Amino acid sequence: MLIFSTEEFFSYKVRQAIKEDTPSVVKMLTNAASWLKENGVDQWSYLHSGKENNEIEAAIIKGTTYVLEDDEGKFIASFNLSPEQNDWDLELWGNTNDQALYVHRLVVARGQHKKDIGKKLLAWMIKNIDQKIESIRLDCIGHNRVLNLFYQDAGFTYVGSHDMGGELFSKYERPLRL
Repeated sequence: MLIFSTEEFFSYKVRQAIKEDTPSVVKMLTNAASWLKENGVDQWSYLHSGKENNEIEAAIIKGTTYVLEDDEGKFIASFNLSPEQNDWDLELWGNTNDQALYVHRLVVARGQHKKDIGKKLLAWMIKNIDQKIESIRLDCIGHNRVLNLFYQDAGFTYVGSHDMGGELFSKYERPLRL
């Protein structure tokens, strides 16, 4: 599912992940989960159990996971972008029938922090989506103040929160066509 008008992102390339990328994508995500935990943020801690690895691999095989890589093939970032609601989205957003894309597991490699890659990557997605899409939706854990501010600074609008088993999650949306 190629949905972007270009694969060029500054000096990097965005491409669909392939099954062989799974270990590297999982490692990037678990490294991020460790970093978050070290910094007092309880988010993505479930990734340490390995129980999500099959779901991550399934998203890669389905074609909804993308990687950002440099000219040597080193992974800089990864994200999942899907036009279909997964079980999480259905619970969080309700069953919607509009043209939206859902972002999950946006991660920047640890050695690439402090370069605004995440914010620039979100802006790149918005600019280069090559389909009739009305908006991009994403969520994050409600108590992660830094991430909530990050999404707001990236131009996403807070549209409410939802209790997921005793934990509040913030919902954000960004229209693509005004």
